[in-house]
Amino acid sequence: MEKDSALYQLMDTRMHSVMNGIVSSDGEYQAILRKSDIYSGELDRMDLSKEIRLLIDRYVSEQNALGSRFGMLAYLLGFSDCKAMFLGKCLPTEAKEMTAEL
Repeated sequence: MEKDSALYQLMDTRMHSVMNGIVSSDGEYQAILRKSDIYSGELDRMDLSKEIRLLIDRYVSEQNALGSRFGMLAYLLGFSDCKAMFLGKCLPTEAKEMTAEL
């Protein structure tokens, strides 16, 4: 799917504006955030070298990027499925067919 498509623009708007309000009031999200803060504090107390902290930071950042991208693609797939359903099209069942639409 082209990044300038209406669906991509909608996803960008929803993910970067509306989601902030949703996550601030979601109990499960907030619990995960608190747990993450605990782990961050534990890492701080370990007095790790700068190199090790940088490696951990890079690893966690890439894992976050993976999760974020997965969520964005799932959002796009869901909307693509809804569009197909509302237009009366059959939904693809094979991964190969689905990736062609994104």
